Amino acid sequence: MKSSKVFFPLRGFTLVELSISMAVIVTLTAVLLSKYPETAVRLTLANTSHTTSLLLREAQVRGSAIDSVNSSLGGYGVYISLASSTQLVLFGDTVDASVPKPYGIAIGNSLFENGTLFNETKTITTLPDRYFVNRLCVGTGFPFTCNEANIPPIESLTVSFTRPNPVPSIYINNATTTSYGAACIELFSPRAPLLGHIRNVQIFSSGMIRNDIGRCDNLTP
Repeated sequence: MKSSKVFFPLRGFTLVELSISMAVIVTLTAVLLSKYPETAVRLTLANTSHTTSLLLREAQVRGSAIDSVNSSLGGYGVYISLASSTQLVLFGDTVDASVPKPYGIAIGNSLFENGTLFNETKTITTLPDRYFVNRLCVGTGFPFTCNEANIPPIESLTVSFTRPNPVPSIYINNATTTSYGAACIELFSPRAPLLGHIRNVQIFSSGMIRNDIGRCDNLTP
């Protein structure tokens, strides 16, 4: 008895099917590539915001961890000036003999000094090209008071941590006249003030540091 075999015709892609598949791939690729610049800019801004908050956290940890009586440093801090709005300065606060000693431990004056007598700079973090600190703000929480709306106008912000305290001292304009309850650093991407291209970092006297989307006050772009 002979076995019967069934043969199926070989079939591949037709030219029409191949053309349709290629068209779909090209369309999807074009859509993805068109969104890539926007996504990349937003992601870089988010990374910049997190870099800023991590620098503040580093100052907090290092400033409160200095426990040596003979240390030349009494704390750490972060200094930001609108005159150099693309730079964040981490500084080591030199011990100041004129400042009272809490807990019997010498501390610094909580301000950034980079003159001929002292240069307290430890590291300078430069923000990505065309990303910058747009405004510096203070208050007790959202909405904050920013720049020209404040009296006096805010030109610089100092957030310092003196040993052994993990809570910050928040000052403006290189003066310790007033220590504020909170501060906000407003960051812009190259596409600001478009929606999604403004972020901020908030610092509170409780020691909390948080990131948020949008401006530091309740103004719209």
